[in-house]
Amino acid sequence: MNLVPSIVIAIVLLLAGSGVSLQAAERVPNLQDPALVVQGYLRATYAKDYLEAYRYISSADQHVKDINRYAQQRGPFMGFALEAARKLAGFIEMKPAQKQLAPNRPQSVTKIGLAAPALLFNMDPWRLNSMSVDERNQLLESWEKKQRDGSLQMIEIEERLELVKENDEWRIFLNWAAGVKIPLRLVLSNAADLDASVSKSEVIVQPGDIFEIFLKVKNRSSQPVVARIGHLIEPREVTNFLDFVECGFLLPVTIQPGKEQEYAARYLLRGNLPEGVQQLNLTYDFRLLK
Repeated sequence: MNLVPSIVIAIVLLLAGSGVSLQAAERVPNLQDPALVVQGYLRATYAKDYLEAYRYISSADQHVKDINRYAQQRGPFMGFALEAARKLAGFIEMKPAQKQLAPNRPQSVTKIGLAAPALLFNMDPWRLNSMSVDERNQLLESWEKKQRDGSLQMIEIEERLELVKENDEWRIFLNWAAGVKIPLRLVLSNAADLDASVSKSEVIVQPGDIFEIFLKVKNRSSQPVVARIGHLIEPREVTNFLDFVECGFLLPVTIQPGKEQEYAARYLLRGNLPEGVQQLNLTYDFRLLK
């Protein structure tokens, strides 16, 4: 999956609003046509209609994550916030194309024209749900008018999705079982007096999980060393999806001459990490302060 476009669309999705819809449960999605599966999944995801989106996801992925965890990790909207997001999702224009990766495993490359997120950018769920009936109708009617006369601000992006055929139905394959790979590395170019090692060269975790890392740092000099250990998370677009739970070296550390210290850090990979992000890179950058 193309990482950068996936990140872009995920950011747009976060802005659009979310929710689990009982109404969606009453609809029966068309799973025989792969183009309609892609369209249904993307529109449901844009609207954060997670009960609907989950119905398009492969059985293999559903075995890894049930619908409750899937919805809770993304923070559902309710009420008019969901209705407004659905309205925008209905304006999505799609130009799908496919290429065959393997028998019964095509990849959909879809160019998507969708309403600019600025339409909802300044409207939080509370504000949307607090609108009067008249205000709600005016908002939706204004969007409909803009959509009809072509003045609705749109952006175009590209999304790549892998499909899998299950019996006579098509589903979206997200490969949740693979987890997210996080390679770890050390940069000591600005701390020549230190030796350092990390407990693992990489970790593989599921969004929503906590993981722990240990650093061992030795001062080879004859003087106390004060060092700052920076965290560099790449790609930068997803930096905010990796949170500190506990870290023993957020502040500068002091290491006595000839001594070795061990520091622990615990991280949470947020459950609402954009789909398609399969790797983050975490670098510890050591810098001497004195």
